[in-house]
Amino acid sequence: MEVARPRNIVAAARETGAVLNDNDHVYGREAEKEKIVDILVHAAKDNQELSILPIVGLGGLGKTTVAQLVFQDPRVDEHFDKKLWVCVSDDFDQKTLLKAMIEYATGSSMASDLMHLGSLEGRIFELLSKRRYLLVLDDVWNDNQEKWFKLKNVLTCGSPGSAIIVTTRQKKVAEIMGTLPEHDLKELSEDHCWLLFKQRAFRQGEEIQFPELEAIGKQIVKKCGGLPLAAKVLGGLLRFQRTENEWLHVKESELWDLPQEETSILPSLRLSYHHLPLAFRQCFTYCSIFPKSRSIYREELILLWMAHGYISSDGILEAEDVGKQIWDELILRSLFQNVIDNKGEPRMDVVTLHDLVHDLAQSIMENKVSETNLGRISTKTSNSKIREVNLPVCHVAFPKRTQLEMDISFVLANYRCLRVLDARDIAEVSRIGKLKHLRSLDLSWSYIDSLPNSLCSLWNLKVLNLSYCQNLARLPKKMRNLKNLRHLFLKGCNSLRETPFRIGELTSLMTLEKFIVGCNKGNQLEELQSLNLGGVLEIEHLERVENPLDAMKANLAGKQNLCHLILKWDVDSASKLRGEKDEKELEALQPHRNIEEFSISGFSGRHFPNWMINLKMDKLVKLSINKCKNLLDLFQVAELPHLETLSLSDLEEVEYIVSSGNAANIIFPLLKTLCLYNLQNLKGFFKEEPGQRWPNLQTLRVSRCPSMVFSEFSQFQKLEELDCNSSLCLTSFPKLQNLKKLVVWIGENMKCIPCDSLERLTNLEILKIFYANEQCVPMGGLQGLRALKILKINLSEKLTCLPGGWFSHLTTLEHLSVSFCTNLVDLPMEIKYVDTIREVTLSGLPKMVCIPEAIRHLSSLQNLNLENLIKLTSLPEWLGDLATLRHLTIHFCSNLASLPSCIQGMTNLQSLDVLECRNIKQRCKEGTGEDWHKIAHIPKLTID
Repeated sequence: MEVARPRNIVAAARETGAVLNDNDHVYGREAEKEKIVDILVHAAKDNQELSILPIVGLGGLGKTTVAQLVFQDPRVDEHFDKKLWVCVSDDFDQKTLLKAMIEYATGSSMASDLMHLGSLEGRIFELLSKRRYLLVLDDVWNDNQEKWFKLKNVLTCGSPGSAIIVTTRQKKVAEIMGTLPEHDLKELSEDHCWLLFKQRAFRQGEEIQFPELEAIGKQIVKKCGGLPLAAKVLGGLLRFQRTENEWLHVKESELWDLPQEETSILPSLRLSYHHLPLAFRQCFTYCSIFPKSRSIYREELILLWMAHGYISSDGILEAEDVGKQIWDELILRSLFQNVIDNKGEPRMDVVTLHDLVHDLAQSIMENKVSETNLGRISTKTSNSKIREVNLPVCHVAFPKRTQLEMDISFVLANYRCLRVLDARDIAEVSRIGKLKHLRSLDLSWSYIDSLPNSLCSLWNLKVLNLSYCQNLARLPKKMRNLKNLRHLFLKGCNSLRETPFRIGELTSLMTLEKFIVGCNKGNQLEELQSLNLGGVLEIEHLERVENPLDAMKANLAGKQNLCHLILKWDVDSASKLRGEKDEKELEALQPHRNIEEFSISGFSGRHFPNWMINLKMDKLVKLSINKCKNLLDLFQVAELPHLETLSLSDLEEVEYIVSSGNAANIIFPLLKTLCLYNLQNLKGFFKEEPGQRWPNLQTLRVSRCPSMVFSEFSQFQKLEELDCNSSLCLTSFPKLQNLKKLVVWIGENMKCIPCDSLERLTNLEILKIFYANEQCVPMGGLQGLRALKILKINLSEKLTCLPGGWFSHLTTLEHLSVSFCTNLVDLPMEIKYVDTIREVTLSGLPKMVCIPEAIRHLSSLQNLNLENLIKLTSLPEWLGDLATLRHLTIHFCSNLASLPSCIQGMTNLQSLDVLECRNIKQRCKEGTGEDWHKIAHIPKLTID
């Protein structure tokens, strides 16, 4: 794809060399340097093929610095016969690069005399042949595979163990060039950023003379987001400024408002923007509309791009697929950062923007919007340019700004040219049909019970989100008039009684999350026949299908884009007489083999259809079977090759999960999670002993299975998480060394956690106890849990205070959470001896009137979360003693009157998040609230 770049973008200032500036100290990169050096001189030393290690990261993160540290390391000098450094930048011309290598290797400019490519290749062969060499290619942007392969062929002449380090901002470049796993450079810690900032802003030891500037400087460092470049530049900007006002100006300014000739932060990041294809740029800058640090979901963002007209079908791919390509490209170019899930894996469907990348997007957007004078925004001309309104947060765009006291009536009266309206959590939408240009309408979580017929006149509407409108009983009858509608989100609309008449006429529809089978023509399964649906589809009231053959008209087998299918029959009408009809019906509802998640509820048949085996559903990873009262067994699912999660509940007749089948096969070969709930007659997993079973099971949840024989549990060798309500279940495991998480439900079947089980939980990191009482933990307490990091106590109405003995030996505990314990009023003073606690959560404690004094003594506390404490009226002034506190969250504390004065002096506090605390919201109103001065210094404020 053609990329437009401004002329002369490769300035001399971008050229890098192998030598670090002697005056610059490097902080926080020692471990990364050691890791790379170890790879080069040990792990890759005998590699016969050329080893290529990419260092990937955002502009200004220090990729070149790390490469310089490695390049100058004495062990590297000793290991390699030859070292070369080339700054590549935009010009990935083979002749130019070979000349640069020759000149570096020889220390002369004689390569300029070599005009022909063959001569250059010959000279490189002379210099590198039979030598173990290290080459650094710094600042590479080229993503043309052919160009790289031609250069690589020339460079394969070295001895075994030769290596190339590539620094780049683009993961795509790393994937093309790398032979070793890429090294993703992380942001510096705040402490390391402060050291860099201090080095530039003060002479050695000078900060002691200016304690007030040091305090402001530490706040400025938070703006850096871990980027060394930002810390150095902002520190240098203040090197000769010694008044508080000058430093406060930098602290309170946006980066793009600072003098650009003195700050190279945004220009450095802007290079990534200029290397984007033209079609991608608007999509990137649009992301500035999201608040900083906000998780951005792929589906949500792509639909917003569509609504604004930034993407469209290219004739081959649908607009949604074009959006996915752009999404992936922005990740590969390090402009998007994948959110990490709770298992430490990057999520491909959720990203964030680094704070400075957000600043970049916002600065570009601000420059593009000509009308930034907010005083003129109220005119009709300006209002006609507003394209997006977010009612819940009172934001409009573009330009992006806050419009206080805005409701739906104000929007309808002033912003008639809207493309996007987010009106979630609203109560009335009767005149919504006036917004004729609307492409995307979000009414999710609203209290509406019906939609006006005028909605059907929004001819341009492409996206309608009604998720979790739990009172919504009906949709307009003429919705088939919305010919451009592509996505109709209905998840959680549990009161909806019918699907709109002849919805099959909406031939552009790609998402229909819920279809309710009706009794009349126009509401039956044949409406689905021609719809090319993807995503999630839930079909309800399948018992209304009169002829099982009619189920074939849904054409589920032809819907190759469908990922998650939910089939529901009415449980109340289930009977054995209906069973044969249901079996034929399910046989006709065979989905496409691409299905990834499948749920069945209320099915009255005794057996599943054979297509569950014959279809070889090799993409199915999650299966849920619920309230199938007549079902006998599930042997058809035991050999599903990629099934990872199996959930079974309310199956009255099932005695064995697999009562017959090929015992020689591997049973559930890739299953990781198994959930069993209310299986009253379940005796065991297998009636006949299979060959190999459960080889990869990691999570097991068992509840209300009174006939279960727990001796079979001995086979789970990789189990990491166990959720159970039976002492017998817990004691049936001969080995628990691998267990990382344990959830126990104290009750009739487990009055106390078995002592011998606790002693074996040597690697347990998370313990969650429901319905706890003072006797539920044995006399020895929790002293055997030498690796415990998180302790959660839930729904424990018998406790007024947690027993102090529980904490006497918890030397590794980091997070204590107490939730929905209706009589709990205090925490024991013994927790003050657990100096490792970094986070405390108190939630749903209706009798707690003050924050427990014990928290005052937690010397390492960083996060304090207070949620739904309805009797809490004030916070103690001793909160100011918590010097390490970084994040304070206060949600649904409706009687909290004000914030304590001490917060004004809590300079280490990085974020304050307040939700549904009406007094606090009023008193903390920006600029005018009585408590605003207390919190104005906190970098990240959320008051809603």
